[in-house]
Amino acid sequence: MQSPGHIGMALLFAAPAWLVFSEWKSSVAFTALAASTGMLPDADLVLMKYFFIEHHGLTHSFVFTIPTALLLGGVVSGAYIAIRGEGRTSKWAIFGFAALGLFTGMTAHMFADMLTTPDIAPPIKPLYPLLTDRVILDVAFVKSKLWNLGTLALGIVVQAAFGLRAYLK
Repeated sequence: MQSPGHIGMALLFAAPAWLVFSEWKSSVAFTALAASTGMLPDADLVLMKYFFIEHHGLTHSFVFTIPTALLLGGVVSGAYIAIRGEGRTSKWAIFGFAALGLFTGMTAHMFADMLTTPDIAPPIKPLYPLLTDRVILDVAFVKSKLWNLGTLALGIVVQAAFGLRAYLK
């Protein structure tokens, strides 16, 4: 039941895109990129079955999220350029946009995990393996339906409000 909260947090973290980009399409694309990686750090739940890694370890660290965002940003921007062409926007700007959107979603996931009580998993280590200090803010329970669905609802409402604001301009 954690995924709604993580997606909601990704939507909230992506909301400033509506204030930065002049075209609504760019804000929607940035939000979609962030939402698409809102659950990616939990890939460790699958990987831990095959490798010696722990939940809330490496994949919940900037040592993982930064290179992953850069790698996936290259894939996404390459696909975009192959399909749509470069146009007036440079390849580096398209790459930066994609990588930042993907990084935003993974960072939102890590922040959401910092906010939750370690009732089913240990607190995250955002700088692992460089530092092994765990970080927790202990605001809500991981399994709380109110927390998870409430965060998702808030993310949707905020995105809709910004989208409506852009539409009415």
